[in-house]
Amino acid sequence: MVIEMADDSQRQGEVGVLVHNVPLRSLLFVFMKISAQAWGGGSSTVYMMNHELVQRGWITQAQFALDFGLARLVPGINLLAMAVMTGYRLNGWIGSIVASIGLMVPASVITVGLTVGFTEFTSNAIGNSVVRGVVPVTAALTYAFALQSAREVIPWRERRVMLLMLLYMCVCFVLVTAFQVSVAWLIIAGGVCGGIFFRPSDRKRSSRA
Repeated sequence: MVIEMADDSQRQGEVGVLVHNVPLRSLLFVFMKISAQAWGGGSSTVYMMNHELVQRGWITQAQFALDFGLARLVPGINLLAMAVMTGYRLNGWIGSIVASIGLMVPASVITVGLTVGFTEFTSNAIGNSVVRGVVPVTAALTYAFALQSAREVIPWRERRVMLLMLLYMCVCFVLVTAFQVSVAWLIIAGGVCGGIFFRPSDRKRSSRA
């Protein structure tokens, strides 16, 4: 199967899928690699998924950020929803199935294997210290992913839009951490606010025309 490249209108920094009909073998390999290397939970998995998909030139950073936000609206495991969505964009329904299998199987096998000896491992002081050492690593990956997404997605040259997006990010952080507001509601509100406040300026629209 031949990979079909997207047109020039879908560039880095814009929302778009850069390739289509990605071979199923390549899709399976990438998601198995993500699954096997994403130690530490959801934060590291998201970071690895973002790195693999964007660096390979399959989707843009903005597309990944959009899909990640949409995946948070789905009940259940949002990482699995992200795999299904990405697989569908890259190779239809079969791509969704292949991506889901690739994401679940390696991690499941590793988890089963580690669970057998996990209790004994954490019962001693050294093992417990090792597990605690994983926590700051996952936190660092979370911030690294947030920083990378911000660099690509936030329109720094459009000061008005940039300030509004930064303000909305801070408000969301406070609402989630202090008031435990559902992320789904914040994403829906973000879509509404985006339609109202984040429209491109007339000058930018006229330059594109």
